Amino acid sequence: MILLYISMLETEVEQKKMIQIYEKYKSLMFNVAIKILKNNEHAEDAVHEAFIAIINHKDKYLQNSCPDIGVPIVIITKNKCLDILKKAGNKLENIDDHEYCLESDVMSPDNLIIQKDEYEILRNHLQKLDDVSKNILEMRYVLGLSHKEIADVTGLNLENINKKIMRAKNRVRKFYTEGCEQ
Repeated sequence: MILLYISMLETEVEQKKMIQIYEKYKSLMFNVAIKILKNNEHAEDAVHEAFIAIINHKDKYLQNSCPDIGVPIVIITKNKCLDILKKAGNKLENIDDHEYCLESDVMSPDNLIIQKDEYEILRNHLQKLDDVSKNILEMRYVLGLSHKEIADVTGLNLENINKKIMRAKNRVRKFYTEGCEQ
């Protein structure tokens, strides 16, 4: 498949960068896609679409001025998975909604309402976090990446990832506490 992607690029610099991205992130992208889609064929399609998106935005991603694109790669892959779900007839806003729908057939309507309210509160609190913290929490708790995988994607060391997750969770807890006091 890499030959197809390389053939779509014009310069040797872009081709080399694409080879590096492909070799470094292909398995991570597939793991993210399979966790969301739960289907090998659809996951492969999502990864393929993600690579095409990278090529279509080569000015942004394939230049030497873009040293590490780990986080954007995960986000692109996730978005391609959501596109596949939408095309399949699922009108979902995000991965959490997808998981919510999967669980909904075993819960009572009252519990569904409570869970949806709690989800909205959590979602609002997460929106208060900085983008880096949101991305790291999403990679950890929505996409299920390990701390090491997140470190590899972001280029941060494992200790920083552990601290960022802990601090972000503490901030969300603080938002909950502040919300309960009002």
